[in-house]
Amino acid sequence: MSLNIQENAIFIADSHFNEKRVEFLEILKKIHSSQIKTKQIFLMGDMFDFICSQSRFFVKKNSEVIQLLNVLSQNIEIIYLEGNHDYNLKKLFPLIKVYSRQEQPITAKLGSKSVALSHGDLFVNGSYDMYCRIIRNKTLLTFLNLIDFGSWLTKKINNALLIKDICHTIDDFENLAQRRVLNYEQEIVIEGHFHQGKQYLFDNKRYINIPSLTCSKEYSIVKNNIISNISFY
Repeated sequence: MSLNIQENAIFIADSHFNEKRVEFLEILKKIHSSQIKTKQIFLMGDMFDFICSQSRFFVKKNSEVIQLLNVLSQNIEIIYLEGNHDYNLKKLFPLIKVYSRQEQPITAKLGSKSVALSHGDLFVNGSYDMYCRIIRNKTLLTFLNLIDFGSWLTKKINNALLIKDICHTIDDFENLAQRRVLNYEQEIVIEGHFHQGKQYLFDNKRYINIPSLTCSKEYSIVKNNIISNISFY
């Protein structure tokens, strides 16, 4: 197992970056200026409200964040787990270790413990798996980009995302987390996606949901092999 989670590694999830939710850009700037010090970053998916490499509109719209991530990746190990709002990204981030949904979960070590990491939208059902394959199809996305005259389609998507309320408390999330750990063999399961920022211990397995940066204004950091949430501001 080659991936080791390092001391002071930080985990950032579900920032859903857009012109209204700018926390992701702000935290990257703090890392770049060494206000936040780390040599390893885990991006747990849905970092952008939407982006794929085939969409010229969204690539241009998010160009400042893309460029800053590529600058940081020259000196910091960045692991990016694609989510359901950000995919087909490998072309955009040549020095970042990008993992598609199909490649997740990935495995790592935290001290002596085995870890599984994924965005969190795995193990749903067959219909959702089919939907994920369709929306990530590069030929389809290239075609949609070709007919997106004047960005009519991408602007419509962008406007819908801007008004979407993404911050909710999930009732009985502990029960959902307990069901989810059954899909993993590792001792620690780390996911994003759910925006809850909770941790639970089920027998010999620990479930960690990384908080949504935009909802709770928190990210997670490793200290002495313990992952804790910390306020961004």
